Amino acid sequence: MNTAPICGYCRQIVELRSGIVIPHWREDFSSSLCPSSYRESTRVRWLRGEKFERYQLEQAAKATRRRQQLRTTHDVARRAMNLYDDDPVPAPRLLPMHEGRRYVAVMLPGSGPADVWLPGKNRGEQRRFIGRFLPSTHGLRWNEKRGCWSVPTRHFLELARHLLRYNQVIMLGREFNPFEKCNGACRHATRPDCQCSCRAEYHGKGKWKAGWIEVDEFDTDYHGDSWHWTVFTRDSDGR
Repeated sequence: MNTAPICGYCRQIVELRSGIVIPHWREDFSSSLCPSSYRESTRVRWLRGEKFERYQLEQAAKATRRRQQLRTTHDVARRAMNLYDDDPVPAPRLLPMHEGRRYVAVMLPGSGPADVWLPGKNRGEQRRFIGRFLPSTHGLRWNEKRGCWSVPTRHFLELARHLLRYNQVIMLGREFNPFEKCNGACRHATRPDCQCSCRAEYHGKGKWKAGWIEVDEFDTDYHGDSWHWTVFTRDSDGR
């Protein structure tokens, strides 16, 4: 027959040792010991049979209600902190598809921070995922104009490397001036930031993209601005 000692104060199942109630926390005040702790078992009553089974059902229902309340409280608090976290993030209008598919993209405009877009993730998920790969999230900002997250360009290269670790294929887009000729200063640059017609092809002899395999490249025009897109993968089977 099912039986168990029940605390007369907090109505929890307790343990007895040599007739003494083992110390236990009060159910509703986790930082406070129940008054029956260390006392003799006269503070305990026994439940048996159907009464014990009914007690178990009541405790299970109470635990379920408590979990639901905590979950509701957590969800309300989370939404209060970031009202737009659950919003879907469609692809920025300037971002083209490649062979009918959307890919993770990092975009370098002619001025300002780099833009990042991740398919299949809402606004909050994108913020948290991108933030994992930044030394600080202070520079992570929502770009209202593009409808995506922006990061300082100094973090572009490291972020792109991390994104390529987690995604088989990424797209790199850069705004450029097709009429601006490449000069000596450009050819001696090492970072990928470039707006001239070489599109960073000669920066550091292209070493900034070491370990990346180019799958395809093409140009687009968006509202009169020229953009060059390169599709990268980690290996030859990335497409």
